Amino acid sequence: MKRIKLTFARRIVQAASAVALNSNFLGSTVASRVCLPVMNCEACALAWTACPIGLIRNALTFHEIPWLALLLVLGIGALVGRIFCGWICPIGFLQDLLYKIPSRKFRTPRWFAWIKYPVLVVSVFLVAWFLGGDSPFFFCNFCPTSGIMVVLTTAIADGDVAKLFVQPAKFVVTVAFLAGSVAFSRPFCKSLCPVGALVAVTNRIMPWKLRLHSESCIRCRKCERNCPMDLPVMQHQDAAVSRDTECILCHECQGACPVHAISHRARREEQEPAR
Repeated sequence: MKRIKLTFARRIVQAASAVALNSNFLGSTVASRVCLPVMNCEACALAWTACPIGLIRNALTFHEIPWLALLLVLGIGALVGRIFCGWICPIGFLQDLLYKIPSRKFRTPRWFAWIKYPVLVVSVFLVAWFLGGDSPFFFCNFCPTSGIMVVLTTAIADGDVAKLFVQPAKFVVTVAFLAGSVAFSRPFCKSLCPVGALVAVTNRIMPWKLRLHSESCIRCRKCERNCPMDLPVMQHQDAAVSRDTECILCHECQGACPVHAISHRARREEQEPAR
C-alpha cells in the first residue's frame, strides 16, 4: 500500500509538472533564459523555460562560458541531486508511462550509464565550441525530446505525416526511444541524457539521503526490482543509496521495501564508504 501511494503521488507530480512546464499559451518569453535540470524542449511553442542544452549551445557557439545554465543546473542539483529527473522531467515521465505497456522487459547493463558522459562532452560541448550550435552533429539534431514535443506534435496538429521525415535522423532516434522505453526502464535517462550526465555528480554532495540499513534488510531485492534505473541497491549496505550518480530519488526502492530498511534524511551521512 505504501508503494502504491508513493508511486501515485509521484505520477501526480510528474503529470502536473509536464503540464506546468508546457502551458505557455500566451507566448510569454519572461522565463526563456531560465532553465531547470530537465529535458523540456524550448522549441516547443508552449514551453515556459529554456532547455539547459539550448542555453549551453548558445553560449559555446560564441565561445562563451554558459555560466547561467551551469549555475542553475548544478546549483539546483547541489540542493536536491537528481530529484528533478525522478519527479519533474516530462521525458522521464513519458518513459515511465511507456514502460507500463505490457511487453517483455529487460534490464540494461550497468555500463550503459557511462554512454551519456561522452554524449555530453562530444555532441554538446565540443561540437558547439568547434563547429557551432547549428552543426548537424549537435545533440539537438538527434534529441528525441524535440522529436516528440515539436516534430511529432506538429505533424499531428497539422495532419501532415510528411513532417515526420523532414529530419530522418531525429525520426529514427525518436522511434527507437519510444520503442525502447516500452522494453527498458528509462533507457534515455540511463544512457543518453546530457542533462542527467551534467547533474549526476551532484548526487555526491546534495544533503538529501536515502540509506539502506543492513540490520533490517531481509535481502528480498524488491528494492532492486522496482528501481527504474536498475541500480544495485543491495551494494549500498549501511550507506546512502542516493550517493549513486544514477539515483533519481524517486523513492521507489523505499516504497517497495517490506521491512522499511531504507530511510531518508535531509542531512549528510557521516563516514559513508565511497563507491
